[in-house]
Amino acid sequence: MRFIRPKKVALLRKTALSLSALLLVGTLTACTTTSDNYACEAIKSGVQAESIQVSADFGKTPVVSFPSPLSAETVQTKVIVEGDGPVFTGRSLVEFEFSGYNGGSGQLIQQTAFDGSESPTAFFGPNQVPNFCEALAGAKEGSRVVSIIPAADAHGGEGIPALGVGPTDALVFVFDLRRVFLEKATGTAVAPEAGFPAVVTTPEGVPGVTIPNTAPPEELRIAQLIRGSGEVVELGQLVTMHYSGFLWADSEKFDSSWDSGQATQFRLQEGGLIDGFLEAVVGQPVGSQVIAIIPPAQGYGEAGAGSIPPGATLVFVIDILGTSN
Repeated sequence: MRFIRPKKVALLRKTALSLSALLLVGTLTACTTTSDNYACEAIKSGVQAESIQVSADFGKTPVVSFPSPLSAETVQTKVIVEGDGPVFTGRSLVEFEFSGYNGGSGQLIQQTAFDGSESPTAFFGPNQVPNFCEALAGAKEGSRVVSIIPAADAHGGEGIPALGVGPTDALVFVFDLRRVFLEKATGTAVAPEAGFPAVVTTPEGVPGVTIPNTAPPEELRIAQLIRGSGEVVELGQLVTMHYSGFLWADSEKFDSSWDSGQATQFRLQEGGLIDGFLEAVVGQPVGSQVIAIIPPAQGYGEAGAGSIPPGATLVFVIDILGTSN
């Protein structure tokens, strides 16, 4: 949902998160959990993955060789370099570099520059095609992995004619996981402050609120519910977050990134977000969960916007998951 406030372009303008145009052609369906830890099956190796040779210089363009044609019945992954950062589970955004090959012909079909200049950021959830979730689940930030993805999981058995990929061709990918963002706020719980809505979250982190049966405060109020230990968010950064927005008047939820199952990213710029939301995020450490009560003057004013009525006081619960410059 895009928000407009009077005389300003306002709130949550979402940044598209995709690989480059060609490979993420599938759509994400409802998430299903296959274990307590991962949103999809964890990394499994195999004979075909073990046959792929990859140079071990993380962050540099990989040198790759494998016998072709190469195919597999299931997704297989081999860890070339094991990082020591957060683990990708299928529920968080990742920043990465990659090289993609046609397993049938052995030809390179697409790759990033491996110099940090164009590292994509994407959500690799379950039931996406290509099945990068299963290829990467369990890999740590800082890892280089190579995966072979069979035709059905790579392109639905339809091929990619523009790249010379046939219906039966598997795809081979080398991934450098530069960043694995948090799935939800994590840190030290902070005692709730008087006058704020009560917040309860599901095990996955999805928040719900109970609004006090009182008149809303007239001034902007911001409080931490969880104090993270990461770097402090600065104005101008691209911030990865989950958020839910509610109306004080009736507790109605008017928007939530959690509904899509994917975190989102916003560039923290004045005029790009409503003032109250911007103030709630800037200066907070990564990993924090913040609650903000935003009066109309720092929200959508007396005009309202979309489903937000005129003069509405807003409540946002925000999980700050990572930053990029």
